[in-house]
Amino acid sequence: MKTMLSLLMKNCHGPGLGLARILNKKCIFYQTTPCLQQVTYFAMDACGKKGAGGGKNTITYKPYTPPQYKPHDKKNMDLNRPMSPHLTIYAPTLPAMTSIAQRITGVVVLTYAIMVAFGSLFLPNGIDSYVSMIQSLNMGTFTIILLKMLLGAPFVYHYFNGIRYCAWNAGKWLALKDVYETAKKSFILTAVFTVLFSLL
Repeated sequence: MKTMLSLLMKNCHGPGLGLARILNKKCIFYQTTPCLQQVTYFAMDACGKKGAGGGKNTITYKPYTPPQYKPHDKKNMDLNRPMSPHLTIYAPTLPAMTSIAQRITGVVVLTYAIMVAFGSLFLPNGIDSYVSMIQSLNMGTFTIILLKMLLGAPFVYHYFNGIRYCAWNAGKWLALKDVYETAKKSFILTAVFTVLFSLL
């Protein structure tokens, strides 16, 4: 059979076509020629397949077209891939909650800084006059302590929990046990120092 294929390949125009091997009744060729399709059909018939050009094993050749680029989200929508699960699917975990709280308290602390900066620049008579005005309201001790706790807790939590993030950036406390332990400690330190600051 190889001799018959070789004779046919010599009649093809252009560079020769070689039969690399026959594996599991499949003919494997190398080097493309103008009559590759014809020879492939003949070879498949010679290898024991059904008639030339009509069976389920017919090989067709198409010119190469580079794949069209699609953005990641567009590709996922075309393939009907599900969206990644979020808070509505995952149960809340302590590391996730501490991360969310860190971002929220960061926004609160930034708001404090912006208010103080703009207040000192644009409010008449300075911030001291407004502090004196609040003191003149003669609010009860419990109310003052409660307000101090509400205002101070975001700053204290952001400070102590930020130490965790700095340690993570340095490659420390990354074990799951350490993550949970440091989260609990940051909550405890936040509660203790918030009460201490509110009593001053």
